[in-house]
Amino acid sequence: MKKTMMIIALFVVLIVTVSSRSDREYQAAQGFEVPSLELVSAADSSLLDLESLKGQYVVINFWAASDAESRIAAHDFDRFAAKVGTEQLRLLQVNLDRSVRLFREIVRRDGLEAAQQFTVKAPESSRVSKIFNLGAGLQSYLLDPEGKIVAVNPSLETVAKAIAS
Repeated sequence: MKKTMMIIALFVVLIVTVSSRSDREYQAAQGFEVPSLELVSAADSSLLDLESLKGQYVVINFWAASDAESRIAAHDFDRFAAKVGTEQLRLLQVNLDRSVRLFREIVRRDGLEAAQQFTVKAPESSRVSKIFNLGAGLQSYLLDPEGKIVAVNPSLETVAKAIAS
């Protein structure tokens, strides 16, 4: 009887452990395929799905007007992408400001390329923030042509080496 109870207890623990892991939200991390993400273009309000960009290197850079470090990174990535061209690299600058008017004003003032600027639909912003671990600070991700994350917060040198190979 004791042995049967022990087996049942172990079985219950195993089921609880497995079920708790299956409900876990996907987290974007190096070595994993990027989760699905639908972005809204700031230039023409069209939708862009990350799946459509497979076959080329992609940098996803999350930024906000209130975060000086991410705003500087947006400027640096913008200038870098202009130098290397869109054939080698697709830059997605994803703004997380709630105010579209503020976002557009910052893009204009900072001289950022509007075609590379995107936002996330309001209902999706909390999911995106959780998946991409943006609560700990705004980050950027380098994706290879297969859609796998090869670097988190890559330097411009890291991006240049990746697209040169």
